[in-house]
Amino acid sequence: MIIALLVMMTLVAYFGGVYVENRKVGNWIRFISDLLLVGIVALIITNNSYHFGMEQQVETSTTQISSASPQKQMPFLLYEPLGTAGKEQVYLYKTLASGKIKHTTPDLTTNKVVRTKLSPKLITNKKVWRYKNSFYRVMFSVSGNEGTRIKTTNTFYIPKNWMVLSTKEAKKLKDPKIQNKLKQEVKLKMISAMKNHPQMTKEQQQALIAQYQNQAIEKLVK
Repeated sequence: MIIALLVMMTLVAYFGGVYVENRKVGNWIRFISDLLLVGIVALIITNNSYHFGMEQQVETSTTQISSASPQKQMPFLLYEPLGTAGKEQVYLYKTLASGKIKHTTPDLTTNKVVRTKLSPKLITNKKVWRYKNSFYRVMFSVSGNEGTRIKTTNTFYIPKNWMVLSTKEAKKLKDPKIQNKLKQEVKLKMISAMKNHPQMTKEQQQALIAQYQNQAIEKLVK
């Protein structure tokens, strides 16, 4: 709509200045049209540069995820450090729907990892620009500003038995020697634990295995 108004005012200013025989009336038409043209251009600039007529909104989505590890007994969440300092990370994960590895975006994104007793999931809060109402949406629809992302916050909720590893650390775990050493260390610790606590249930044993496994992985990959 704003472009249509711009074109219309341009035509009015042109025809008013050229074809109106009464010069006084023509000049007034041209003057008023020029003022309106300046106002329309100012609105376009403020919309594009300062998001006039828009407001920030947060859109939340929840995705059920699964471990990026091919081994069910060794679940983990992967990340790839960015830059020389490695302060920013791109996280790699699988979704239950597709099973394909996906990744977070590196720009304008904050990633968090929270431990939970519930099933693993990713909650994404995306802050975007949206028009305040239908009037502004119709007026500036051609600008393409609708849905412009401001910031994304990804919160990964993962069980306590999951490891959080860099891609470099995960590659180490593929080594057969590392795998064998890991299994042996966990096995020896479990034998000792079972001797001291033979009454442990299967659930307690599984939890202890996961704990020992995580401890061994942390030691091996560092």
